[in-house]
Amino acid sequence: MSGSARAVFRVGGLKGAEGSREIEHTLAQIDGVISVNVSLPDGSVNINYNPGVIRKEYIERTLNSLGYSPYLPSGRI
Repeated sequence: MSGSARAVFRVGGLKGAEGSREIEHTLAQIDGVISVNVSLPDGSVNINYNPGVIRKEYIERTLNSLGYSPYLPSGRI
């Protein structure tokens, strides 16, 4: 995918399918977000996005505003 980037966040406080749906629905509404995949067993959120439209920091702040504690796993960009 040209013009796209991938961010993987670990998300503290992620519990249950309802939280997963909330994250997927909210992030999918943001311009520049291409796809969102939440993994409950891993406690992670995988986001493909267009860095020319949105910054990774905005995605992180959005997760935080939903009440989660996002962080990038060490060694990941």
